[in-house]
Amino acid sequence: MMKRSFFAAAAILSLMSTGCAIHPLPEDVTGVKTYHIVRQIRCESRDTLRRFVIKWLHQIGPKVPTAEDLALQYEKEPASIKDFHYDLFKGAALVRVRSAAKLFYDAGLAYSFDLTMTEDNNLSTDVNFLKPLTNSQYTLGLHGSANRARVNQRTFTATDTFSGLLTKVPEAYCVGKVVGPNYIYPIAGHIGIDAVIEDFINLTLFANLAGGDAKPGVGGSPPTMADKLTFTTTVSASAVPGVTFTPVTDAFQLTSATGTGLADRTDVHQVTVGVAIAPTGVVELDPLRSYLFSSSRGGAAADPTDHITRSPLIVGRRVIGGGSPSERLAVLAADQAKSPEVEVRRLR
Repeated sequence: MMKRSFFAAAAILSLMSTGCAIHPLPEDVTGVKTYHIVRQIRCESRDTLRRFVIKWLHQIGPKVPTAEDLALQYEKEPASIKDFHYDLFKGAALVRVRSAAKLFYDAGLAYSFDLTMTEDNNLSTDVNFLKPLTNSQYTLGLHGSANRARVNQRTFTATDTFSGLLTKVPEAYCVGKVVGPNYIYPIAGHIGIDAVIEDFINLTLFANLAGGDAKPGVGGSPPTMADKLTFTTTVSASAVPGVTFTPVTDAFQLTSATGTGLADRTDVHQVTVGVAIAPTGVVELDPLRSYLFSSSRGGAAADPTDHITRSPLIVGRRVIGGGSPSERLAVLAADQAKSPEVEVRRLR
């Protein structure tokens, strides 16, 4: 009898020993630490820009022989793209090519992360005792539970420039960090930066993309764009082991023991990607758009974001960041994309 009671208690205790993390972190479920998540996204951005530059050089190659030579060189020796610069296209005949390269050369990227990890561990036990009596039975049931929750919200912002990713990120930095999509935990894999960058470039050139604070009829606002990506993954596990005994004596004895263990882990990973043209790039933008559409765009008014780009640090309602003028505008774009969340929470 004592042995059976011991094994029943051991089964219940084994459930209760499965605790939750004191400090939930992304690597608990993704297997990838925060630093490597950022590193992977930066390397995804770098490789996207490499492909875009090579594709663009091939497109202009028939009219610009040096462009085709550069494209073939970068395909053969990817690391040699560190020497890419708009000044490679010299002379009055290549002014439009040089202008296009210069426009995006120092464009800024901001990645604003909001990683929330929630763990719930609920354990309960039920133990029943029985003592047969004359013409009746006396039963005693005991119940116990332990419910625990842990939440960690990690927020931060990283910034880059197109030129910095192309020319300053070494090959070794991205070895093993360029990965495919992860459909279970998307933040740990390829998240689609290529679509963000391609759409930003096309909207800037062909759809009059403007800044977040642009006003009708006011030109010269640096184009900005932000994508807010949210990935939610929930993992749940439960177990209900139990032991039932058949009474063989009239002594007070254990008849059954059950334990219920429920463990939930919910990860909400949000990354807001902001992209912006440097204010100095606006000088190139209007003439380039006019050339692409063969129509006049009119003069540019005073830049409404000038008071922002002069500041070394952007302190927004949800995002804080700095860097070059284009990086600060990208941070501002990310902050504007996340600001509606603040307004909704204030109304609740």
